[in-house]
Amino acid sequence: MILFAGIIILLIFIIFFLNKDRRFILAEDLQGTQLSQFMFKVLRKQYPDYSDVYHEQSVAYNKRGLYHEGFKLLDKAVLLNPKKHLGYRGWMKLEKLKDYKGAIIDLEKLNALTPNDDVQGENINYLLAISYQGLSNYDKSKHYYERFFETTDSATLNLKSIVYVNYGTLLEKLNLNQEALKQYNISLKGHFKFSEAYFHKAEVFEKLGIKDSSKYYYKKALHQYNNGSKLKDVYNEVFNELYESDIIKAIPN
Repeated sequence: MILFAGIIILLIFIIFFLNKDRRFILAEDLQGTQLSQFMFKVLRKQYPDYSDVYHEQSVAYNKRGLYHEGFKLLDKAVLLNPKKHLGYRGWMKLEKLKDYKGAIIDLEKLNALTPNDDVQGENINYLLAISYQGLSNYDKSKHYYERFFETTDSATLNLKSIVYVNYGTLLEKLNLNQEALKQYNISLKGHFKFSEAYFHKAEVFEKLGIKDSSKYYYKKALHQYNNGSKLKDVYNEVFNELYESDIIKAIPN
Protein backbone atom coordinates (compact mmCIF):
# COMPACT_ATOMS: atom_id res chain seq x y z
CA MET A 1 0.00 0.00 0.00
CA ILE A 2 2.84 2.37 0.91
CA LEU A 3 4.64 1.47 -2.34
CA PHE A 4 1.49 2.18 -4.36
CA ALA A 5 1.04 5.55 -2.66
CA GLY A 6 4.69 6.37 -3.34
CA ILE A 7 4.25 5.60 -7.05
CA ILE A 8 1.17 7.83 -7.24
CA ILE A 9 3.00 10.70 -5.52
CA LEU A 10 5.96 10.26 -7.89
CA LEU A 11 3.65 10.33 -10.94
CA ILE A 12 1.91 13.46 -9.68
CA PHE A 13 5.29 15.13 -9.18
CA ILE A 14 6.47 14.15 -12.68
CA ILE A 15 3.26 15.23 -14.42
CA PHE A 16 2.67 18.50 -12.59
CA PHE A 17 5.88 19.73 -10.95
CA LEU A 18 8.96 18.40 -12.75
CA ASN A 19 10.99 20.94 -14.73
CA LYS A 20 8.96 21.83 -17.84
CA ASP A 21 11.68 20.93 -20.36
CA ARG A 22 12.27 17.54 -18.74
CA ARG A 23 8.52 16.88 -18.81
CA PHE A 24 8.44 17.88 -22.47
CA ILE A 25 11.20 15.40 -23.34
CA LEU A 26 9.47 12.65 -21.39
CA ALA A 27 6.12 13.31 -23.08
CA GLU A 28 7.90 13.42 -26.44
CA ASP A 29 9.51 10.03 -25.78
CA LEU A 30 6.07 8.61 -24.86
CA GLN A 31 4.47 10.14 -27.94
CA GLY A 32 1.07 8.70 -28.85
CA THR A 33 0.28 7.32 -25.39
CA GLN A 34 -2.51 8.65 -23.17
CA LEU A 35 0.08 9.67 -20.57
CA SER A 36 1.98 11.68 -23.16
CA GLN A 37 -1.13 13.53 -24.30
CA PHE A 38 -2.15 14.26 -20.73
CA MET A 39 1.30 15.63 -19.92
CA PHE A 40 1.16 17.88 -22.96
CA LYS A 41 -2.27 19.16 -21.86
CA VAL A 42 -0.89 19.96 -18.40
CA LEU A 43 2.10 21.76 -19.93
CA ARG A 44 -0.19 23.78 -22.21
CA LYS A 45 -2.29 24.79 -19.23
CA GLN A 46 0.74 25.81 -17.17
CA TYR A 47 2.69 27.39 -20.04
CA PRO A 48 0.20 28.61 -22.68
CA ASP A 49 2.96 30.28 -24.75
CA TYR A 50 5.15 27.14 -24.97
CA SER A 51 4.88 26.67 -28.75
CA ASP A 52 6.87 23.41 -28.89
CA VAL A 53 4.21 21.67 -26.77
CA TYR A 54 1.45 22.45 -29.29
CA HIS A 55 3.68 21.32 -32.15
CA GLU A 56 4.76 18.06 -30.53
CA GLN A 57 1.26 17.16 -29.34
CA SER A 58 0.00 17.62 -32.91
CA VAL A 59 2.44 15.00 -34.23
CA ALA A 60 0.62 12.01 -32.72
CA TYR A 61 -2.68 13.13 -34.25
CA ASN A 62 -1.17 13.80 -37.67
CA LYS A 63 0.64 10.44 -37.74
CA ARG A 64 -2.76 8.77 -37.28
CA GLY A 65 -4.34 10.87 -40.02
CA LEU A 66 -6.39 12.88 -37.52
CA TYR A 67 -5.50 16.10 -39.26
CA HIS A 68 -8.43 18.15 -37.94
CA GLU A 69 -7.23 17.71 -34.36
CA GLY A 70 -3.55 17.84 -35.29
CA PHE A 71 -3.75 21.07 -37.25
CA LYS A 72 -5.67 22.88 -34.50
CA LEU A 73 -2.63 22.35 -32.29
CA LEU A 74 -0.14 23.03 -35.07
CA ASP A 75 -1.87 26.28 -36.02
CA LYS A 76 -1.48 27.44 -32.42
CA ALA A 77 2.23 26.59 -32.51
CA VAL A 78 2.65 28.63 -35.70
CA LEU A 79 0.74 31.55 -34.17
CA LEU A 80 3.08 31.55 -31.16
CA ASN A 81 6.32 31.06 -33.09
CA PRO A 82 5.94 31.28 -36.89
CA LYS A 83 9.67 31.20 -37.63
CA LYS A 84 10.05 27.87 -35.82
CA HIS A 85 6.88 26.05 -36.96
CA LEU A 86 5.81 27.45 -40.36
CA GLY A 87 8.13 25.09 -42.20
CA TYR A 88 6.75 21.94 -40.61
CA ARG A 89 3.16 23.04 -41.24
CA GLY A 90 3.96 23.86 -44.88
CA TRP A 91 5.70 20.51 -45.28
CA MET A 92 2.69 18.73 -43.76
CA LYS A 93 0.32 20.48 -46.15
CA LEU A 94 2.50 19.51 -49.10
CA GLU A 95 3.43 15.93 -48.20
CA LYS A 96 0.36 14.72 -46.31
CA LEU A 97 -2.57 16.81 -47.56
CA LYS A 98 -1.34 17.68 -51.09
CA ASP A 99 -2.58 21.18 -50.28
CA TYR A 100 -0.18 22.92 -52.64
CA LYS A 101 -1.74 26.34 -52.21
CA GLY A 102 -1.61 26.15 -48.42
CA ALA A 103 1.96 24.84 -48.53
CA ILE A 104 3.05 27.75 -50.73
CA ILE A 105 1.56 30.31 -48.33
CA ASP A 106 3.46 28.86 -45.36
CA LEU A 107 6.72 28.23 -47.20
CA GLU A 108 6.78 31.66 -48.85
CA LYS A 109 6.27 33.28 -45.44
CA LEU A 110 9.10 31.23 -43.98
CA ASN A 111 11.36 31.93 -46.95
CA ALA A 112 10.89 35.65 -46.32
CA LEU A 113 12.01 35.11 -42.72
CA THR A 114 14.85 32.65 -43.33
CA PRO A 115 15.78 32.48 -47.06
CA ASN A 116 17.02 29.22 -48.59
CA ASP A 117 16.56 27.32 -45.35
CA ASP A 118 15.98 23.58 -44.94
CA VAL A 119 12.57 22.22 -43.97
CA GLN A 120 12.34 18.64 -42.71
CA GLY A 121 15.64 17.87 -44.41
CA GLU A 122 14.62 19.40 -47.76
CA ASN A 123 15.70 22.73 -49.26
CA ILE A 124 12.78 25.16 -49.12
CA ASN A 125 13.30 26.18 -52.75
CA TYR A 126 12.77 22.59 -53.86
CA LEU A 127 9.60 22.30 -51.76
CA LEU A 128 8.29 25.51 -53.31
CA ALA A 129 9.23 24.23 -56.78
CA ILE A 130 7.15 21.07 -56.47
CA SER A 131 4.31 22.96 -54.77
CA TYR A 132 4.01 25.35 -57.72
CA GLN A 133 4.46 22.39 -60.08
CA GLY A 134 1.53 20.69 -58.35
CA LEU A 135 -0.58 23.77 -59.09
CA SER A 136 0.57 23.74 -62.76
CA ASN A 137 2.28 27.11 -62.29
CA TYR A 138 5.25 25.95 -64.32
CA ASP A 139 7.08 29.26 -64.74
CA LYS A 140 7.09 29.90 -60.99
CA SER A 141 8.11 26.28 -60.38
CA LYS A 142 11.03 26.63 -62.80
CA HIS A 143 12.16 29.74 -60.95
CA TYR A 144 12.39 27.83 -57.66
CA TYR A 145 14.09 24.82 -59.24
CA GLU A 146 16.76 27.18 -60.55
CA ARG A 147 17.15 28.76 -57.11
CA PHE A 148 17.44 25.28 -55.61
CA PHE A 149 20.25 24.30 -57.97
CA GLU A 150 22.01 27.63 -57.34
CA THR A 151 21.91 27.26 -53.55
CA THR A 152 22.69 23.53 -53.23
CA ASP A 153 26.17 22.03 -53.17
CA SER A 154 27.19 19.28 -55.58
CA ALA A 155 27.54 16.62 -52.86
CA THR A 156 23.91 17.09 -51.85
CA LEU A 157 22.75 17.13 -55.47
CA ASN A 158 24.47 13.79 -56.05
CA LEU A 159 22.19 12.30 -53.40
CA LYS A 160 19.07 13.96 -54.79
CA SER A 161 18.82 12.36 -58.21
CA ILE A 162 15.00 12.30 -58.01
CA VAL A 163 15.06 16.12 -58.11
CA TYR A 164 16.37 15.95 -61.69
CA VAL A 165 13.50 13.65 -62.59
CA ASN A 166 10.87 16.00 -61.19
CA TYR A 167 12.56 18.97 -62.85
CA GLY A 168 12.58 17.02 -66.10
CA THR A 169 8.82 16.42 -65.93
CA LEU A 170 8.37 20.17 -65.46
CA LEU A 171 10.50 20.91 -68.52
CA GLU A 172 8.38 18.45 -70.50
CA LYS A 173 5.29 20.48 -69.56
CA LEU A 174 7.07 23.54 -70.98
CA ASN A 175 7.80 21.56 -74.19
CA LEU A 176 11.54 21.65 -73.50
CA ASN A 177 11.99 17.99 -74.32
CA GLN A 178 15.73 18.03 -75.00
CA GLU A 179 16.34 19.83 -71.71
CA ALA A 180 14.11 17.31 -69.95
CA LEU A 181 16.10 14.45 -71.47
CA LYS A 182 19.28 16.04 -70.15
CA GLN A 183 17.84 16.06 -66.61
CA TYR A 184 16.88 12.37 -66.78
CA ASN A 185 20.38 11.50 -67.96
CA ILE A 186 21.90 13.43 -65.05
CA SER A 187 19.63 11.52 -62.68
CA LEU A 188 20.70 8.19 -64.13
CA LYS A 189 24.37 9.06 -63.58
CA GLY A 190 23.66 9.11 -59.85
CA HIS A 191 23.84 6.21 -57.42
CA PHE A 192 20.04 5.68 -57.39
CA LYS A 193 18.75 4.77 -60.83
CA PHE A 194 15.05 5.32 -60.31
CA SER A 195 12.37 3.68 -62.39
CA GLU A 196 10.88 7.17 -62.78
CA ALA A 197 13.98 8.42 -64.64
CA TYR A 198 13.76 5.60 -67.19
CA PHE A 199 10.00 6.01 -67.55
CA HIS A 200 10.07 9.73 -68.26
CA LYS A 201 13.08 9.33 -70.53
CA ALA A 202 11.00 6.83 -72.52
CA GLU A 203 8.19 9.41 -72.67
CA VAL A 204 10.49 11.96 -74.26
CA PHE A 205 11.74 9.49 -76.88
CA GLU A 206 8.11 8.63 -77.62
CA LYS A 207 7.32 12.33 -78.16
CA LEU A 208 10.35 12.63 -80.42
CA GLY A 209 9.16 9.63 -82.45
CA ILE A 210 12.16 7.44 -81.55
CA LYS A 211 10.09 4.32 -80.90
CA ASP A 212 12.82 1.72 -80.36
CA SER A 213 14.50 3.81 -77.65
CA SER A 214 11.14 4.59 -76.09
CA LYS A 215 10.21 0.90 -75.82
CA TYR A 216 13.67 0.03 -74.46
CA TYR A 217 13.47 2.60 -71.64
CA TYR A 218 9.89 1.71 -70.74
CA LYS A 219 11.07 -1.87 -70.24
CA LYS A 220 14.04 -0.62 -68.18
CA ALA A 221 11.57 1.35 -66.07
CA LEU A 222 9.51 -1.77 -65.42
CA HIS A 223 12.64 -3.77 -64.56
CA GLN A 224 13.77 -1.14 -62.04
CA TYR A 225 10.27 -0.88 -60.62
CA ASN A 226 10.09 -4.62 -60.02
CA ASN A 227 13.51 -4.47 -58.35
CA GLY A 228 12.19 -1.87 -55.91
CA SER A 229 14.20 1.01 -57.35
CA LYS A 230 11.46 3.63 -57.26
CA LEU A 231 10.57 6.58 -55.11
CA LYS A 232 8.15 5.56 -52.37
CA ASP A 233 7.01 6.40 -48.87
CA VAL A 234 5.27 3.93 -46.58
CA TYR A 235 3.16 6.73 -45.08
CA ASN A 236 1.84 8.64 -48.09
CA GLU A 237 1.83 9.03 -51.86
CA VAL A 238 4.93 10.84 -53.04
CA PHE A 239 5.06 13.67 -55.57
CA ASN A 240 4.80 12.37 -59.16
CA GLU A 241 4.41 8.81 -57.87
CA LEU A 242 4.82 6.14 -60.55
CA TYR A 243 2.77 2.94 -60.54
CA GLU A 244 3.40 -0.37 -62.27
CA SER A 245 0.16 -0.02 -64.24
CA ASP A 246 1.42 3.28 -65.70
CA ILE A 247 4.51 1.55 -67.10
CA ILE A 248 2.74 -1.53 -68.43
CA LYS A 249 0.14 0.63 -70.15
CA ALA A 250 2.87 2.72 -71.83
CA ILE A 251 4.89 -0.22 -73.24
CA PRO A 252 3.89 -0.70 -76.89
CA ASN A 253 2.85 -4.16 -78.02
